[in-house]
Amino acid sequence: MKLTTTISVAALLILSSFAVMADEQHVQPIAPELYQLDEENQRLVATYKRMFRYYSRRNFSNTRTVRVLLSNYPQHVEPIMYTAFDRYPKSYRYLIKAAIDAEPAFTRDIITMALNMGVGEPSEIVKLAVEAEPSYADDIVRTVSARSEANLSEIIRVAVRVEPQMASSIMQSASQEQPTKIDVIVQAILESVPTMGSYIVTLFNDLIGKSTADTSDAERALQRDRATQVILGAHRAGLDIEQLRLTATQYGISENELSELIKP
Repeated sequence: MKLTTTISVAALLILSSFAVMADEQHVQPIAPELYQLDEENQRLVATYKRMFRYYSRRNFSNTRTVRVLLSNYPQHVEPIMYTAFDRYPKSYRYLIKAAIDAEPAFTRDIITMALNMGVGEPSEIVKLAVEAEPSYADDIVRTVSARSEANLSEIIRVAVRVEPQMASSIMQSASQEQPTKIDVIVQAILESVPTMGSYIVTLFNDLIGKSTADTSDAERALQRDRATQVILGAHRAGLDIEQLRLTATQYGISENELSELIKP
């Protein structure tokens, strides 16, 4: 049943007045203890609370209500998810999956709302989101890891276990988001997906970057630093010394430096 045939005319008019919100606006990440709705979203939440009650009286499940509302008003993802999580806090697992199923393009905003409201552990939110939309696994990891750096390794492991085919993409995006923790990222990926070892040298080259005659000294130094982190993480994950040596040689890391880097 179309939303426009089931909700009140008054609610439609109120929501229409906010329809000019730009699609490119995103939910801003805020710590749960600091998160507050702005004045505009407070007004929208009041309207959506009435709409949730309306649908509840007509025996709509909470997940069906979320799907209907987001399908019709995706630009209101923040007040819709706020209302849903506030009204049904114990159903957050189902609400996250229903929301992403309805509007996968808004996955980042949906999981940001879950994090802002502290409905579940970051690693669990990653698992739910990747299960709901595997193709967004790298973006999901990037979004959540930026909010929960202490849980970076576990976040990556969870995502890769759910969707191992996205391991390479997750490694790339997570490394871009956390460039000082490449060793942690590489270790978590390789321990979760050991089969990546068959093409690991190529993967490392893509992650570190390739030097050419035009590569600046500053960029070469950055590549060498990334190579050092990659080797350290790969060694911790149990990668063969010969594969480590190939990467070390390519980026100017001597045999003595390699031995020092991986010594017990």
